[in-house]
Formats: sequence, C-alpha cells, structure tokens
Amino acid sequence: MDQPQNTAPVYQDDEITLKELIEKILEFWRELWSKKWWIIMITIPFLVYFGYKAKTSLITYPASLTYTMADGGGGGGALSGILGSFGLGKGGKVNLDRIVELSRSRNIIQKVLFTKVPLDTLDGKNDFIANHIITLYTLDDEWTNKKKDWTGFRFTSDSIKSFNPDELAALKMVYGKVVGGKDVKNPVFSNGFNEDTGILTMTATTVDEELSIIFCNRVFEELKDYYVLSSTKSSEKSFNFVAEKTDSIIGLLKSKQYQLAKFNDSHRNLSDPNMLVQRKILETEIQKLTLMYGEATKNYEIADFSLEAGTPEISIIDEPLPPLEPIAESLLISLIKGGLLGGLIAAGFFIARKIVRDAGLN
Repeated sequence: MDQPQNTAPVYQDDEITLKELIEKILEFWRELWSKKWWIIMITIPFLVYFGYKAKTSLITYPASLTYTMADGGGGGGALSGILGSFGLGKGGKVNLDRIVELSRSRNIIQKVLFTKVPLDTLDGKNDFIANHIITLYTLDDEWTNKKKDWTGFRFTSDSIKSFNPDELAALKMVYGKVVGGKDVKNPVFSNGFNEDTGILTMTATTVDEELSIIFCNRVFEELKDYYVLSSTKSSEKSFNFVAEKTDSIIGLLKSKQYQLAKFNDSHRNLSDPNMLVQRKILETEIQKLTLMYGEATKNYEIADFSLEAGTPEISIIDEPLPPLEPIAESLLISLIKGGLLGGLIAAGFFIARKIVRDAGLN
C-alpha cells in the first residue's frame, strides 16, 4: 500500500524568516545603544577634524564670463574657385571642444600668468599674476620638500625661453594649479559650454575677488586674439596675395601708359610702319593690362570681403562684475559629514565585533 507523501514545503536551516530578521536588527540596535558613549567618543575626533577644516578653509570668489563664438561665412563659391587655383583655402565651423582646450592651453594661460597687475589685497603690489597666485596660496611652502626648498620663490622675468630648470618646473606647477592636474582638487580656471545653446562659460575662482575678475577677463582676451589670428591667417594670406598681384598689375599698366604717352608726344604725324607697329604693340599691352587689372580688382574685393566676413565673431554675453558671491565651506554641512562618517565607522566596528563574537559562540 502506498505511503502518503508529505507535500509541505521544506525549509532549509539557513533560511531566515522576517521575524528573525527583525529580531536580529533589534539585537544589533541594542548592542549599539549599549555602546553609545563609545560611539560618541569615536565620532568626536571626526567632528573636530571636519569642523576645523571648514573653519580654516579659504573663502573663494568665482568670476564667470559667458560668451559666444561663430565663424564668419565668407569665402563663398567665387572666391573658392579663385583661391583654389592658388592652392589656398579656409577652415570650417567652430568646434566648441577645441575652444575649451585652447583656453586651457599653456600657450594662452602662461600669457595671462605673466601679465603684471596690482592687487589691493597685496597692498597694491604690481606683479605677475603667477607671483600673486604663489603668494595667495603659499605655493612655495606647499612645493617645498626634502629634495628642494622653494621658500620665497617668485618669477623675476616673463622671458620663458630663458628660464632655468627651476623656473620651468615652477611654471608647470603654477599651470597645474590653474587648469588642474595631479593632486589639484580645486583648479583656478575652468571652461565649458552648453551643447543646446552653444554658449560658452569660463570661470576663474581664486581667494582674491579682484584677481578672479582680472584672470577671467585676461583669458578671454588672449583666447579671442589667438583664435581670430589663427582663423583668419589663411584668408589674410589670400588677401595679401591678391593685393600684391593687383599692385603689380597697376604698376605695370601705369608704366605702359606713360610709355605710350611719351611715344605719341615724340612721334606726331607718324607714318613710319615700324613706329606704327610699335605704337600698336603698346596699345595692345595697355588693353590687356587694363582687362587684367579689372579682374584683379574684382578678386581683390572678393578677398577683402572674405577676410572681413570670415573673421570669427566673438561676443561677450555677461562679464564678471564686483562684488562676487564668496564661497566658503559650510560648517554645519562639514559637522554633519564628520558625524555621519564617525558614527558609521564606530557602528560598523561594534557590529562587526558582535558578528565575530556570535560566530565564535556558535
């Protein structure tokens, strides 16, 4: 006779019910509550550290400048054909990523760093921006290590080509402080753009309000000059080429016209066939040069229009104005962070100790 089968679900010993889970949580809570004073004592150093860090953190002043950039639309079909025959051409549309990288390039930043400006914070001292940054952030003390004592280091010249190894190393470190680099958490300068609007925003954040504004404006001016120069270089070369050809033709045309006038003046009532042929040759050359000059003048006007229309339009939308909104690390937020971190570490320690202890008992 068949034995009745047990259809009840089989539970494994290691499965935990909801009731057991709640009991385990309460057990951990009672353990932590019994150690509350220890947890508080462990948390206090974290509170002190984070509070001290907030109180001693530097107040910074972010200066933001928004702007737009657009390539000119010159260099159309007629000019393309003309310049193409000379092997010359123009660039394409604005690449915003390229603009951002250009603004962060050492070529542009170092021009700003070696601009002399007076700062009221430093008693109106007129010095390189690089030296102001070193002074305000005490970078010379920060750089000092067992290998090199940088205390008191300042740049004395803006002739980078003649820098010694120490000055080049210092320049790289200041540049890293400006644009960000290894172990640099809060760089002085940043630049970005909105993909939807195409509006670019550069921001300079320093511990000196005046320096933030000056730095931001100087980077914009250097970027603008460099970009316009590099963007119009090809068109300017084309314009100069066409202008040179036009001047050459008009000079030759005037010379031939002068020769013909002199010839006619000295050979009145001309009947000699050889002289007639010579005059005809001069008249033909003048006619040819006149046609060439007409075409050259047209090409000159096209090249001039291309240069003007092809010059990028760089326009400031909003520039930084004082007073700037200071940014300081919040003491309350820092204390909350310290309390949470210290409490989690202490709680984790006691929970882990209880788990190990219970496992040993079992």
